Amino acid sequence: MEQEMENPEYRKVFEEGWPAFQLEVQFLTALEKKHWSYSDLAKILHTHRSSVCRDLTGGGLKTASISRIAKMANALGMKFFPICVSEEKAKATVPVIKKLVRFR
Repeated sequence: MEQEMENPEYRKVFEEGWPAFQLEVQFLTALEKKHWSYSDLAKILHTHRSSVCRDLTGGGLKTASISRIAKMANALGMKFFPICVSEEKAKATVPVIKKLVRFR
């Protein structure tokens, strides 16, 4: 992985996908804590299991709408906050956000 991260193109793709991956982990952790399956979540969202599976595997959240992500969060007892911060403030903001979303 270290070797791949030295490649600027690979690093860019990795870094662009990282936030969606972190969100996916939060959703999967919430599912696990509730002892829910993809089918359980799909039933609450009035959708198909395959749609939930598509969203929560392999970076599928990158293409999900903000509305869909918010609905999934709500169904799992969470609140979705899409935010944008300047690059210069991101370094100070990201650690604070990470502390807020850490599951224990």
